[in-house]
Formats: sequence, structure tokens, C-alpha cells
Amino acid sequence: MPDTLASALPQTDPPPPPGGVHFSDEIEIRADKPLPVLDIGPVRAFAAVGTGKLGGPKIALICAPHMTPRSEAANIFAVFSHPALVRLVAYGPVFWPPEKAERFVLVYENGFGDPLVSPTGNPMAFALRQEDVLEFVVRPIVGVLTEFRNKDFIHGGIRVSNLFNGGGKGLERLVLGDALSGPPSAMQPALYEPVERAMADPMARGLGTQADDLYALGVVLAVLLRHNDPLEGMGPRQVIFEKIENGSYSALTGKDRFTGAILELLRGLLYDDPAQRWALEDVQAWLDGQRLSPKQSLRKLKAPRSITFAGQKYFRAQLLAMDLHTNLPETADLIESGTLEQWIARSLEDKPGLQRLETALTSLEDFGRGPGHWDRLACRLSIALDPGAPIRYKGVSVKAEGLGAALASAIFQKKDLTPYAEIIGQNTILFWLDMQASANLDVGTLISRYDSCRAFLRQKNIGYGIERCAYILNPEAPCLSERFRDYYVRSPEDIMSAFEKIIAKNPDTAPFFDRHIAAFLSVKERKAIDPYLPEIGASERSKQVLGTLKALASIQKRARLPSFPHLSRCIAGLMEPVYQFYHDRDLRKTIREKVEKARDSGDLGKMASHVENTETFQKDYVAFRKAMREYASLRKDRQRLEAQTTTATSFGRSTGRQVAALVSSLIAAMVILTVAFIHFSGGKMF
Repeated sequence: MPDTLASALPQTDPPPPPGGVHFSDEIEIRADKPLPVLDIGPVRAFAAVGTGKLGGPKIALICAPHMTPRSEAANIFAVFSHPALVRLVAYGPVFWPPEKAERFVLVYENGFGDPLVSPTGNPMAFALRQEDVLEFVVRPIVGVLTEFRNKDFIHGGIRVSNLFNGGGKGLERLVLGDALSGPPSAMQPALYEPVERAMADPMARGLGTQADDLYALGVVLAVLLRHNDPLEGMGPRQVIFEKIENGSYSALTGKDRFTGAILELLRGLLYDDPAQRWALEDVQAWLDGQRLSPKQSLRKLKAPRSITFAGQKYFRAQLLAMDLHTNLPETADLIESGTLEQWIARSLEDKPGLQRLETALTSLEDFGRGPGHWDRLACRLSIALDPGAPIRYKGVSVKAEGLGAALASAIFQKKDLTPYAEIIGQNTILFWLDMQASANLDVGTLISRYDSCRAFLRQKNIGYGIERCAYILNPEAPCLSERFRDYYVRSPEDIMSAFEKIIAKNPDTAPFFDRHIAAFLSVKERKAIDPYLPEIGASERSKQVLGTLKALASIQKRARLPSFPHLSRCIAGLMEPVYQFYHDRDLRKTIREKVEKARDSGDLGKMASHVENTETFQKDYVAFRKAMREYASLRKDRQRLEAQTTTATSFGRSTGRQVAALVSSLIAAMVILTVAFIHFSGGKMF
């Protein structure tokens, strides 16, 4: 499905109609008609209406600026056609008057209806009948997951609060809600995520797999069936603790007792070990009446003797790994005293864990004991103790696949980027990957990306650094430059449009590239900017202007974009330092006139060609060198004459002597010739 705004390049933001925002020629969003029942965290829902082929009521989700929507996944989602899914009809950026900025919008058919269930009493225990849940919830979601599997799509948002009745009554029809308005699983409460993913910051969980969607389905099933909520009032950390201590099934069901076939389904979906968790084929076979042999649950290591850390006793390595970063001095003491090594070897009897510990300590030797050593120690010990858990470092908790989305969010919110830069620069990701036993990760791609980022991080020039890493690790992120904070820039073409709009509003704005714009362009289309990065990053204003002009002209030419009159006039006004490249005043005047003529047409390419004509520049340079040589010669003559006139008494004597000698020689020659003539003529003159 085409992105409705992908090819549109409006030069100014049109004034919105009263209460309405034109998303496209066929869709109008009603900014005065919010639909709070469909809000998803910071994502706000509004009524919309379509005309023509898209006629009828619609639902518009206005995405939050700090959350990268899944714009690439929207291309896939738009082709799905299933009764349990609402059709996505359009998506893209639009100017949103309530925030006076552009926001990414997802427009769905108006088919959500109301939330599927309205809780009474205990908010997370609905005590629904097994038959109803299986028929009206499990079967539709399994059908949707089958569609997803065929297109390699992961939902990441299966939860009770994201299920709707499709406009019907009760459980007659189920509709699964949005999955595109933010990073994968960013809206999911820890309850619906497997333990390892729940430990990560919501923005940093990464895409996940269908096994994670099936786990979420298991949680939905448990919540809808149970009569009591054993986790009521608990925060994310306590929920994770209960799952680790008791297993997901026991933590979620508590005192409720299920029997018969439903027990088999619940246990199959809620296995904490992804390798043991039921796959989609297992669930389909179960729904078809087959009864599957129960799988052996993975034995979780629990030490008979505890280890004490920060005044608390720990019997499980997973729980200790969660807290090591909270008290660095005690973490250091666990290693230096040998207490941790002894506990792993004697109490846990975990030989692989002991090997991972040794590997972690060895890997730290490359960095020495300089600044940040104890943070690195806690981070790598945490990975060694619980390899499946996210990377925990200086207050952030990220999965390797989710670091890009978390980094983009941190940049937009102006948070400290040091932890992300150090995770990349210190090879922490590669260490984490070495510790993984899961085959679900695309290790080759991750290694390639992070190797590139580590190299770019060491380069301080414009177009590199942590800014470039953000766009490599999160290809869906818009340009995060402060210049474009009120615009949603996803492509080089969008950069041109944004600059045109900005300058139209404020002609004094200079369209220079900052580090984010340069990095974004270099990742999206290297040929458009990389040849000009040395000029763009130069300290001389003339080189900055010329480099910027050439880069913008390259984008305009490659994309065959229309004219940009405001942008052209602005750059033309900055060209005076560039004209100084030429030495001939008449030539400068001629070039200035040509640039101003091209400026009026909005053609940046012509402007660039006039100021960077190699032949003209060479001729001007040759003429200038010739003039310099002539000037040097005249200056030398002047200096010589000035030296001769320094004393009046001696001025002219040397020249006079030379003239006198010449005259004397001439007279002597004439006398000699006369005497010789007389002699040879016999003494007669006539």
C-alpha cells in the first residue's frame, strides 16, 4: 500500500480547517473528536472520515514523537485481510495543529469497537468461561498469527487491553488492536513479556519472535480465565521476580486450578524456555483435538545456599544479575574475594556459568582499570550470570536488537547518551552475543551493524559518531536534528521540503547541516552527501556554504524534485564568501549575476554549477598567478629604485659613470676611425 505522503512535498503548511486536518485528499482527521478509549499510552486516537474510495468513518492514531513507529512494518500490515484485524488504509506524517508540528499518523478503518472486556472488581481477572475464551479469543488470534507467520510479521502487542469487540456485543467478535504506533513491545506491560524481554527497558526490547507473541497469548488466556490476580499491585520488577521464582504459569494462575485440556494449552504457551514453548503448529494441532505429550520443563538452577549482596540473600543467579549494578563496591568485593566464583562452583554447580564468569573477567583486561571499570565489571558479570537477560549498563537495560529504538528515544528526549555510546564502543554487544545460546538471533547482521557502529563512533567528523549509529541501528527513525523537531523527516526528499518550509517561515534561517542531518543523509543516501562532508565540516564559512549547496543540489537532481524558491534565495544570500574564491572582480560580478538568475528558478544544481565551474576556476587561477608574477617583478623594480634613492649624494653616480664611459668610448672610436681613414688615404682628406 502506498504511503499517502511519501511523494508529497508541500512548500508550506496549509491552515487546517476548523476541527479538521487533511491527511490526504481523501482523509480528514477530526482533531476536535478524540477517542480516549482507543488511546495507547502516549499515542492518541481521533475520529477521521474518508471520501471517495476511502469513504466512511476512520480511526487515526497520532504517534508520540519520542517513539519510532514501525513504518516499514506498516507496508506488510496493510496487506493483511482477516476478520480479527482492522484494515490499515493510510499512514505517514501530517501537520498536527494541536502540537504545531508534524506527527506520524496511522489511519485504520473504524472497526475496533469497544474494549473486549470491562473488568469489574479485580481488574486483571475476568473469570470467563473456557468455551467462550477458546472460541472467541484463542481461535481468532491463532488465525491472525498464522497470517503473520506467512509474512514474517511480529505483532508485539497482544494483551487484554488491546483486544476489542469490533462493534459487536460481548465476545461475539474479536479484533486485535494496533501494533505499529511504537517500537515492538514498547507498550507491553512486563506481565505479557517473557522474563528476559520483560527485564529490558520497554523501548529496548527489540522485535522478538512469534514465540513471544504466543507467550503473550498464553498470558491473555490466563488473565481471562482466572478468578483472582496473584500479581495485583505488583510493579514490573516484582512481576519478573515472581516469574523467575515460581515460573510463569504458577505466577500467573496463583490459586486458580485448571483441569483438562485447557491446562495443557496454558502450560504449553507459558513455558519460560522458548525452546520448550509451544509453536504455532502445536497450538493448531491442539485446537484440532490432538493431545500433545507434555514437554519437560527446563530445570532452573537454585542454590541450596545463598550468596549475600547488599544485605540481601540470593539463591538464583538471574536475580543476582538484576541487582549487581546497584552497588558497585560490593560487586567488586564479590570478585576480589572470590565469593562469587565459589558460589557458582559449589552452590550452583554451574560449570558453564563458571566458564562464562572467567570469560567475562578476561574480557575486561583489554580496558584496564581506568574510569568506568566497575560499571563494565557489573555489566559483564550480569551477562555471565544470566546470558538471556538484556545488557544492563549505567542505568539502561537493552536487548541487542532494541538498542537502536532506545537510542533514538533518548536522543529526542535529550537524555544522556553516554551509556549507549559506551555499550557500542566497548564491544559489549559482541560479548553479549558470544554468550547467547539462542538460534533465534540474526547474529551475522547484528555483528556487522555493531562493528560498523564501533568504527563510526571513533570518528569525530560530522556525519559520524553516535548520531550515525542511531540511524544504522534504527532504520525507521526520522532525522532527529533539532532543526527538524517540528517535522517528520524520513528521507533526503523530506529534508529538502522541511528546509523549504522552515525558511518560508523564517527567511533568516540558514540551511546548514548539523551532525544529525549529515549522519542521516549519509546512511540514507551516501552519494548525496559523502563527497561533500569535508567541505560541510570545514571551519571556513565559504566551504560550508558550497558543500551544503552541492549536497542539496545533488538531492534535488537525484530525486528530480521541483524548485525550492525559498531555499534557493536563502543560499544565494550566503554566497558572498564563495564568490571570493575568484580573483577577477569582473568575473565575480558575472558569476553573481548567473547565480541570482538560477536562484530565481529555484534550481540549486545550476547555482552550484556556476560557482564551481572547473574550467572557469582554472582560467581565473592561471590569470591570477600571471598577475602575481607581474606584480612581483614590478615590486622588485620598485624596491631596487627605492634602495638607490635612499642617499641623495650617491643617487645617479653609478648611472652617470656608465653613461660617461659609453660616451667616451664612442668618441674614442670616432677619433680612431678618423685617424685611420686619413692614414690609409695618403693624408688627403678630399
